[in-house]
Amino acid sequence: MKLYGDSQMSDSNTIEITSSNQDVSLSGASGLTGSNYYEISNPYDYHFTLDLSISTSDLYATYDPTTKETIISTDLNEGSGYTNQRLYVVIPDTATVINPLNIGHSLDGVYSVTTITTNGVYSDTFSCFLKDSLIKTQDGYMPVQDIAPGEKVSVFIDGTEEQKEVVWAGTAHVVVNANLPEDQAGYPIRILKNSIAENVPFKDMLITPEHCLFVEGRFVPARMLVNGRSIYYDTTMTSYDYYHIETEKHSVIMADGMLTESYLDTGNRRNFQQAGKVVRIGGKQKNWQKDAAAPLGVQREFVEPIFQKLEERAKDLGIGNRTAPKALIEDPDLKLITSRGATIYPFKKSENTYSFMLPAGVESVRVVSRSSRPSDAIGPFVDDRRQMGVAVGKIHFGSIRVSQQVMEHLSPSKPEGWHDMGWQDCAWTDGNAFLPLHNIVTSKMGILSLEIRAAGPYVVHADQQEYVALSA
Repeated sequence: MKLYGDSQMSDSNTIEITSSNQDVSLSGASGLTGSNYYEISNPYDYHFTLDLSISTSDLYATYDPTTKETIISTDLNEGSGYTNQRLYVVIPDTATVINPLNIGHSLDGVYSVTTITTNGVYSDTFSCFLKDSLIKTQDGYMPVQDIAPGEKVSVFIDGTEEQKEVVWAGTAHVVVNANLPEDQAGYPIRILKNSIAENVPFKDMLITPEHCLFVEGRFVPARMLVNGRSIYYDTTMTSYDYYHIETEKHSVIMADGMLTESYLDTGNRRNFQQAGKVVRIGGKQKNWQKDAAAPLGVQREFVEPIFQKLEERAKDLGIGNRTAPKALIEDPDLKLITSRGATIYPFKKSENTYSFMLPAGVESVRVVSRSSRPSDAIGPFVDDRRQMGVAVGKIHFGSIRVSQQVMEHLSPSKPEGWHDMGWQDCAWTDGNAFLPLHNIVTSKMGILSLEIRAAGPYVVHADQQEYVALSA
């Protein structure tokens, strides 16, 4: 862990942690001013407490090796006059996480306010409420942004309502990236009043795509229920704040009259801003298998009937479709492209085999086709958002006196552009997959045949529809 004052770092000191429960004190205002830089050396992972004194006020950083958690607290009193002091804590073992930890504690009031920045980049793993989502508490419904640690919220265990304390509350800001698909761009999902059942939710509900609803005993990500009618991406909101609250254990809570989830720390807590006198950073990362209040329901056979039921309800309520129906096509438009940029079209197509005349000396090709995400082409109830081109089985090269199998796409370490499906005799491309041919004899012209096990359907985008119509 490294501690330093301002962003300008000139002086450097190393503090050795040599025994368990060691207390380290940096006394005087200089502990948090100027360009002081402190590096903590803790090779044996001992518990230690760091006390940075600012005149009559103190700020403490305590590291617990058991929970891998750093707790930062302060007894700073309002009116102390220390308005521009900053403490930055960087924990190196988080460097591999998507959003590196960057915590700034601004000591400008009665509380230490922690700001965790992600450079405005939206991550589609966030599951949160938007402002004014009403959470059921022991005192009635309360806007999520007003709930602080210590507040008691209603949790539902096997149909029984109980009260549990909020142990953490966080907020962050997102700016939508309109160049990405709607479910990954950062647009929130709007669930219209009465979409799920009569008066459920009792007002429009706004949540991020990964936030789960509790339906039929399982948690279902909201993105898998988007029907374009009663549940849709609100593309009018391109910048907003989102919030979450955490109970000691992951819980089923109620928001806007709908059963949903409390926060489950699967590793993205550092993306939130947190307010309070005690801030917990790190801690044991949780997972859905061991720590969730209910199973995660993302299997198509479970989600699709729920999706269809909600879509039919929307139709019965007279809610029209906000998006035009998607045009689909089955033809993969399969071709090969050589390293020199030449395009080779199949000269022969059988029921499931495409044959290409390969010039001599070609050492690699790209297997190019249409591609779509199953979640787009089939429906959001399919939890697969990879670009899928064609499923390729056997690949055979034949020329005069040569007959060889190409196996690189089936190897455990696949070339770029091939999905690892866990299958031994077939692999899907992403629509533009590299296929090396250096392990076969291509010194003479020959025929490269690809067995296509599956292909399509593919979404035809608006700018492609005229071309498809002309080529049909």
